[in-house]
Amino acid sequence: MGSTFKKHLKDPERIEKLVLLVMIAFTWCYKIGIYLHENIKAIKVKTHGRKAKSIFRYGLDYLNNILLNPGKQDNISIFKFLSCT
Repeated sequence: MGSTFKKHLKDPERIEKLVLLVMIAFTWCYKIGIYLHENIKAIKVKTHGRKAKSIFRYGLDYLNNILLNPGKQDNISIFKFLSCT
């Protein structure tokens, strides 16, 4: 695994594609988290004043639930967030 993995990390085009994919996934989760927090159910604030979970984590958990349980779609279209419309 080591030598093959190192060889692939040296290809700038592959690294660029990987970073782009990670950025899209992060943005998707973050936008869903913001939408859920502002429109569906606000994240609970704990007694010490911090939110129970981050905006990103809120979106990631929701997206994970939707993708793993497609029959339990709620009232928002998660793919609409990707198209920015």
